[in-house]
Amino acid sequence: MKKNDIELIRQILDGDEDAFAELVTKYQKPVHALAWRKVGDFHIAEEITQDTFLKVYQRLHTLKDPNQFSGWLYVIATRRCYAWLRKKRIRTQPLEDTEITMGQKDAYSRHVVEQRAQTAVEAQREVVKRLLAKLKESERTVMALHYLGEMTVEEISKFLGVSAGTIKSRLQRARNRLQKEETMIREALDHFQLSPNLTDNIMQEVSRLKPAPIPTASKPLVPWAIAASSAILIMLMLGIGSQQLLRFQQPYTLDAQTEMTVELVDTPIVLNLDVKPDLRRQIGNSNAFGESDNNGQKPDEILLATAQAEGEDVSTPKQQWIQSTPLTGSTVNSFLATPEGDLYTYTKGEIYKLPAKAETWQHIFDIWTLPHSSIGAQLLIVKWEDTLYYTQSSELFASKDDGKSWDLLYSWDSEKYWNSIELILTKQAFYMAFENEIFRSEDIGKTWKSINDGLTGINALVNIQNTLFAGTSNGLYRYSDDSWKRLEFPMSVGGIQSVAATEDKFYVLAGFSWDVLDPRKVSRGLQRSWGIFRSSDLGNSWEDISPTNAWAVKDFIAGAKLIAVDDTLLVMEKGMVRSIDGGNTWMPPQLVGTSPQMDSKNPAVVINTDTIYVGSDDGLHRSTDSGQSWHIVNFSRENQADSLILYQEFDKRLNTSAALYGIVDGKIVKTIDRGKSWDFVQMGKPITTPHNDEPSHITQIVKSGSVLHAKGIDDSDEKTLIYSVSESDNTLKPIDSIPIFNSSALYQLLSQKRVLPFELQDKLTLAQLQENSSGAIQFFKQFEVGNLRWLPQLIQAGLRGPFTVSGDTFYMEYNFKLFKWRHGDTEWSDTGVEETVELTSDIARRDLKLAVSGNTVYVGKRDGRFVQSLDAGNSWKDIPVDFMFLTPFKNFKEILFAGSTVYVATDAGVATSDNGKHWHAITDTAGSHLIMEHLAIDGTTVYGVTAKTGIYRLESGTWEQVVSEIPDNITSLAVDGNTLYVGTQSNGMLHYYLEKE
Repeated sequence: MKKNDIELIRQILDGDEDAFAELVTKYQKPVHALAWRKVGDFHIAEEITQDTFLKVYQRLHTLKDPNQFSGWLYVIATRRCYAWLRKKRIRTQPLEDTEITMGQKDAYSRHVVEQRAQTAVEAQREVVKRLLAKLKESERTVMALHYLGEMTVEEISKFLGVSAGTIKSRLQRARNRLQKEETMIREALDHFQLSPNLTDNIMQEVSRLKPAPIPTASKPLVPWAIAASSAILIMLMLGIGSQQLLRFQQPYTLDAQTEMTVELVDTPIVLNLDVKPDLRRQIGNSNAFGESDNNGQKPDEILLATAQAEGEDVSTPKQQWIQSTPLTGSTVNSFLATPEGDLYTYTKGEIYKLPAKAETWQHIFDIWTLPHSSIGAQLLIVKWEDTLYYTQSSELFASKDDGKSWDLLYSWDSEKYWNSIELILTKQAFYMAFENEIFRSEDIGKTWKSINDGLTGINALVNIQNTLFAGTSNGLYRYSDDSWKRLEFPMSVGGIQSVAATEDKFYVLAGFSWDVLDPRKVSRGLQRSWGIFRSSDLGNSWEDISPTNAWAVKDFIAGAKLIAVDDTLLVMEKGMVRSIDGGNTWMPPQLVGTSPQMDSKNPAVVINTDTIYVGSDDGLHRSTDSGQSWHIVNFSRENQADSLILYQEFDKRLNTSAALYGIVDGKIVKTIDRGKSWDFVQMGKPITTPHNDEPSHITQIVKSGSVLHAKGIDDSDEKTLIYSVSESDNTLKPIDSIPIFNSSALYQLLSQKRVLPFELQDKLTLAQLQENSSGAIQFFKQFEVGNLRWLPQLIQAGLRGPFTVSGDTFYMEYNFKLFKWRHGDTEWSDTGVEETVELTSDIARRDLKLAVSGNTVYVGKRDGRFVQSLDAGNSWKDIPVDFMFLTPFKNFKEILFAGSTVYVATDAGVATSDNGKHWHAITDTAGSHLIMEHLAIDGTTVYGVTAKTGIYRLESGTWEQVVSEIPDNITSLAVDGNTLYVGTQSNGMLHYYLEKE
């Protein structure tokens, strides 16, 4: 009978080496599979496996909780892999970087067929490596552990610290991707036999080791208690807060190279509910962490044990990355609030639950594990008595165990019914609304009958006092006597945008019928186009309660969201207006950006009189004061932070805090407390601003002297705008004197070309295109011969070129050509620099790199050319820098100045020059050309971050590593003295102290 881990560990600590041999036999295949996947060499993986178990034997007495052995083992194995890679300085492409797109499947399948003819062991291993490379990182890991490590789903779940349901779904997705090649993988497994004497070799090495301190048989767990208490005592003596041990992700997910997520399945995330009531929109909570620079999480005991296993002294714990408060809320697509106060949410294929009066979100289910025939855009969750129901697309599922398992209850025709609108459950009947039909069931969902009666364009279904209402693109209908009756309003109403109801009031936001509207008059503010109406008698009569102090009623409103609770009515869009007397009077409207951005399709749910949740365009938000103020809620911690830039450095003498800016989802955010709380930088526009002048999507922020500037693209993607960032009132102010680049004429010409007969399309010549816009000749040539489907994206790429500022001179790329503008000029002037290579989709998506200091300008072009101007862009010369690297470079990563010295990061290394004439490449102490993804300057000190090996500081002309372990998918780097800041693709911002303060 096999012994469990706890029994084996107790025996090992009592001196039983046979028990350790049994433990090695149990886990050697999973450890080897993990190591082989990371280093890509089967035999090296055996060496790492042996090294891992030797570390385990030496440090097993430091493990505090034997229940966590498999996760502890996983961390040690992972760190052994990283240590080996760093020691050998591997420059070959690891398995993680060899992903093969599904678009290459046909060509690759032929390659697989050829490989099957080979019988050599190494060839078979290479085939499996390449097959696994077709998978996502998370899928690749579970496939390796399942097939090569021979682990069950439950064992993998415990090993990685991820729920069994998630492991099952990842395995299923991986199998679906490799359906045709799964047989080959199984065949190849015969050649993945470990050396038969691996366990013996490990045990021989164990016998040579100096025996580790062995606890007595009567008290085998005492060393764990001693280790824990000692660590706590040392931390208290050093004054280290518990959160100083926070890592950028939990140890069980250290191998997440491409999917940076925090697993919520077995590790609950505690919400910060200590919110500060405030009328401004607040990201995070300035009082969330007290006075220490941590983020409220407990010490990671597994990490501490791992540090001990690595031979590190716990009395001097090494610094860790500290996670900032999330910058955005979790993405939520659907809500369910039960009468008991439980809250269910659906996000990215997962269902979560927040129990009543709880602060911890629970993962309920991964819907991707269910046998859907198709997946629609909206998932609906409803509860009736003790059963949960959910529908996505055309299928209805039911669960009687609080979502732990689901049964398919009913399927509609997926070809006809795909976009589900609403599911309503009553004592009398169940109702299901699709975009083009409504069904009723009188046997709790087992059978359904259409009650559509000719309705089309259905976008809302609501039940008020046992009366059913349907909002459509052609008005509001009430269901009675088995038929639908269209209701009349004081105005001629067309499309219903949003509905809301309390026990005795019904609210409707509607646009007026097009047969009475003149769009030209509406656009000029001469005619009314929408209204909000209230009924207290189930729609028999209506009052116009439209808020005339907010959005202009003589204009278009793009589908705001109505939310009602008691006598409070919220109208939320880009900005919000609120009434506390059912719409009789309205409070002053809130500015754009001070409340969650909503439209009629965004979900919302009322928990009680005070508490409201909304799934806005900015993520999940909660109000605990009936909508007066809002605070983000992020239980998944997934959010992106771009373009970090330090505006004001921390100064102890002047008692000034470091001010850090970044971009999140096209908006600028700011923190002055290292990410404990965030504020949005507002556009400063009231919600009465017409919709043809909406806030821009910010693409870049730059610092010039003591001024921050930002570049924005308007929502229609037709023009560029430049702003200055006001530090005093935290707003963006457009620089009106700068001419606007506008691509609307190009869009119009493109539309004409699409509708012209084919034989007439050549009439849109290069000259005609250049008359309507500015840009590179190669850009316009794409319109003559290019793919029409690609051209709209090309226009958008042309608007998103970089910009920078030096003194009173602005430089900006537009349509792949570089222009400059100086205060006092009436238009942008041509610098003569433009892209001359064919603008394929791959090249157009690359960024031009641009840096300026005084009159010196450097440009790294998409074709690999590096050009310099010493007279503010009037003349240019080519600078050859590629000869300095070991391999030719193709792409520029970043260019920046540190004083008069310029640094150029490429995909072959980093070059620098003090005068622009003499250049040399920078290497590390081993003479290697490091590939820096991002550079940052602190005073005159240069820092760089690589994709794999860490963060480096330039000391005496050589890269010196200052941080070895970094978060995945870093998007930007900023430095303030001893503090490093990184923005990441999916985990917000993190910071790191290089030394204690």
